[in-house]
Amino acid sequence: MLAQIYYNVRMMLRNTGIVIWCFAFPLIMATIFMTMFAGMQSNQTLHTIALGVVEDANWQEATGLRTMLEELTRTNTDATEDEKPLLALTGYTDRAAAEAGVLAGEVDTALVVDADGAARLLVSPSDAGSTDQGIVQTILDRYLQSEELAGALAESDPTVLASAETRATLAQNLSGEQASTAELSVLREPPSELSRFYYALLGYSCIMCSTVAQTLIDRTRIAATPEGSRRQVGALSPARQLAAALVASWLIVMASMMLAVSFFYVVAGVSFGGRVWLTPVACGACALVSCALGAFVGSLPGVRPDVKDGLITIATLTLSLPAGLFGTPALEVANWLSQHAPLVQLFNPAVQATEAMLSLTFYDSLAPFASACGRLLVIAALLGAGALIFMRRQRYAHS
Repeated sequence: MLAQIYYNVRMMLRNTGIVIWCFAFPLIMATIFMTMFAGMQSNQTLHTIALGVVEDANWQEATGLRTMLEELTRTNTDATEDEKPLLALTGYTDRAAAEAGVLAGEVDTALVVDADGAARLLVSPSDAGSTDQGIVQTILDRYLQSEELAGALAESDPTVLASAETRATLAQNLSGEQASTAELSVLREPPSELSRFYYALLGYSCIMCSTVAQTLIDRTRIAATPEGSRRQVGALSPARQLAAALVASWLIVMASMMLAVSFFYVVAGVSFGGRVWLTPVACGACALVSCALGAFVGSLPGVRPDVKDGLITIATLTLSLPAGLFGTPALEVANWLSQHAPLVQLFNPAVQATEAMLSLTFYDSLAPFASACGRLLVIAALLGAGALIFMRRQRYAHS
């Protein structure tokens, strides 16, 4: 039986289609994801925003606003070398010079303080609505809200704030480092849709690799292929031939998925929540589902092998869509199904493979991960039971 397993593995690895779709294709797709996501991640890196200011008398009188913005041009004393200040101020003598600087691209936006103390932003028409401009606008809104709060406090108790300068100082304190929020997360890592694409690719591979078991099952069955008919009269019993086919299939799929996981971890930088040592458990469960699905399709009576290949391709695409592999629309479909048709997602092996990796990455407890792996095992058992029923019926038909 060991010799038969070795023969099956060697035969499948010599199959060009198996090598391409089970081993090469996940790595190619991961490389494409890396290329796409590299641009997205580079756009999300922190950088210093160039802010122009008109340094006239109104700017000098806006003590609180000026102090706050100047504070944002500095880094903390304990900051690392990679940390950069949020703002870099560029002074202009008047509004016309600031407008010229914005249009020339010298600064992202420019700030002008009117005679009544109101701050206004100057933006280029060709670059209106940029992220940097939105950040500056948020800073100004926060400052104005704090200043209004200080004014309301002074109206309720005039003795609290004796002068406009004191109110400006309070507003600056509320907007500066003295007023801060602490970010708390219930997840091990910040949620990321990028990781979801990689994990959905593992679910895709789980379904696509079922063609390995389907091919080997066909080679052991009577009337499915000429080779199957010859094997039935060989020295190895049909039960052992079937077991050898399933074990060889599991080994090939397991190797395929572990290769993909290694590529994601080493090359793509997917962390798996620091639990990469548990990924073989999920990959093993996925490989069982893949073998069971392949055995189920391979045992279908009266279906030609090329039609079975088409069925596996259709199943791969159909089941991978709710896992969120094919972009934002697929993610929206996946989220909608999770809310309105949870049972559909519950029995989708591609979804459960994705959920297993997501649970491993983002949850402190391993219970969600164990639940996802358990659901994969249930799906494998159901598919295996269906394959066994079909095989028994065909055995009786040929007996």
